[in-house]
Amino acid sequence: MMQGDVTSTSAQDRLPGATGEPASTAAQLADAVAEASAALAGKLDPHELHHAIVALAARLLGADVALLHGAPADEAPPIRLLASCGPAGEAPSEHAAALDDLPGGPSLGRLAAESRRVELATADAADRARFHDVRALEACLGPCWVLCVPLLGQGRPLGVLTCASGSPGAPPPELLPRARALGALFGLALQRSPQPDERDAAARAERRPRDALDDAPDARSPDARSPALQRAEALLLDARAALREAEDRLAAERRWLRSVIEDFPVAIAVFDERGGGTLLASRRCEQLCGGPHPLKAFELPEGSPHARLCAPGGRPLDIHEMPLVRAARGQGTTCEELWFCRPDGRYVPVVVSAGPIGDDQGAILGAIASYEDVTHYAERARLREEWTSIVAHDLKQPLSAISAYAGMLSRRVEAADAAGWSQKILASARRLERMIEDLLDASKIEARRLSIERRPTDLGAHLRAAVELAIAERPDRAVVLAVDEGVPPVLMDPARMDQVIGNLLLNAAKYGDPSAPIRVTLARRSAEVEVAIENRGRGIPPDELPRLFQRFQRLSSGQSSKATNGTGLGLYICKGIVEAHGGRIWARSTLNETTSFHFTLPLPGASGS
Repeated sequence: MMQGDVTSTSAQDRLPGATGEPASTAAQLADAVAEASAALAGKLDPHELHHAIVALAARLLGADVALLHGAPADEAPPIRLLASCGPAGEAPSEHAAALDDLPGGPSLGRLAAESRRVELATADAADRARFHDVRALEACLGPCWVLCVPLLGQGRPLGVLTCASGSPGAPPPELLPRARALGALFGLALQRSPQPDERDAAARAERRPRDALDDAPDARSPDARSPALQRAEALLLDARAALREAEDRLAAERRWLRSVIEDFPVAIAVFDERGGGTLLASRRCEQLCGGPHPLKAFELPEGSPHARLCAPGGRPLDIHEMPLVRAARGQGTTCEELWFCRPDGRYVPVVVSAGPIGDDQGAILGAIASYEDVTHYAERARLREEWTSIVAHDLKQPLSAISAYAGMLSRRVEAADAAGWSQKILASARRLERMIEDLLDASKIEARRLSIERRPTDLGAHLRAAVELAIAERPDRAVVLAVDEGVPPVLMDPARMDQVIGNLLLNAAKYGDPSAPIRVTLARRSAEVEVAIENRGRGIPPDELPRLFQRFQRLSSGQSSKATNGTGLGLYICKGIVEAHGGRIWARSTLNETTSFHFTLPLPGASGS
């Protein structure tokens, strides 16, 4: 049985925000909690609430069976079953043996309630022998994993949620933080749900005004009160009771929403545009900030220490630049990398996602933002880049020596075979040098630190020079260039663009038909220019096109009659360079006909240039 401490892996430990990749695990966690929160809102009836909890647990945790038991009590060994659910929300009648109340004795559910933490079992021999609820579920589902989540309210257990899935091995790692977050949310829901004695007292209080009216003596004779007046007074009392009930429900919903926001395990802040604008931040958010959210700093006395939201590098954002304020104006953002500057001067890198909150008519009422601490990943990215730079530097030293001595050897040795060997040494050294440069560039692109020095450049003349160089290096391959007239200069880094054009021409020569010319075209497309490099050949299979610009992806061996050397980083680097210029890159291919690679660069003055 896996103890609760194995569940310490959090969603942020899998969030690759600092590498520029989407924070999918954190986004899925936030979506699951948001869906559960919306589904539980307004559910005060315990029976309805219990069934909603197991239905949500089965769907959001991918369980075949979800069981909700009451809180265990020392004086009452059996733990009463409150609700159960199977796949797609149906009652799991075929698993009736596992749905009984939990009797006294060791059970995984009782252990979770006592330890106040998530407990996981994989239905192995030891778990079956120790826990009767695991044994019962394994008998129904076969090999399975069982997850028990304590539902706590103010530190005391209010119930135990058991989820089981008929699959061998442990559940996916992302389910553990999701189960903890949902358990906290379900505990809050159970805490606000009235107990039976509370419901009876509320019902008696609601009936009291009508009873008082029936029993109170009338100042006038009963005969003098018309039936219409009596009915009007009764309706008025009913209306007052309904109003009080509505106000109570509204107050309960407000307390519920505030509890969800403040106790949410992910750092969030909600901005309410109504009533002059108010901000509510979770405790986790204030922990990241080291105090109030930066938007609340405008309410503090001048000179008071407070947290600031900064761009990467440390520039403080103006209020209109903050994602939460932009979202309240309808401009949402996803996975934006920013920094919190705490009052103590320490910077905390975060990934921010923000979006507007609207009503049924589309009017924006406020905004919500989430903040994910990526300090660990930023440091890991820094160390990876530093390691890559050190390795590349250490490789270049012996490589320079090899190249120098091979050059001297090729000039001094008279024997033809020795000269050939030295040329092979030089060629291998140059290939190794290109691989080192590719690794360095890929590391910079991944860390978003690729340097681009743009200046106005005649792209047509630049293409002519690149084509002439390609023809000189491969005289057997014909290259045809077509440049539209009137293409204005573009802002680009000539050296970096040489990498892109040279790589695409090299690929066209490698994988194209040697007897067919390579065609290079340059044309203006509205606010951008487009370069296309086309060759005839076997083409690229459709299933490889979506992966073409990913790291370490190479064309299948079937595209060439002989093996080709390379790291699989060329097209990934091309994509990084083009996108750093504000452009786009893509490929088109028809099998056994033509393959073309296209990229665009924005013209000066165009959006994004």
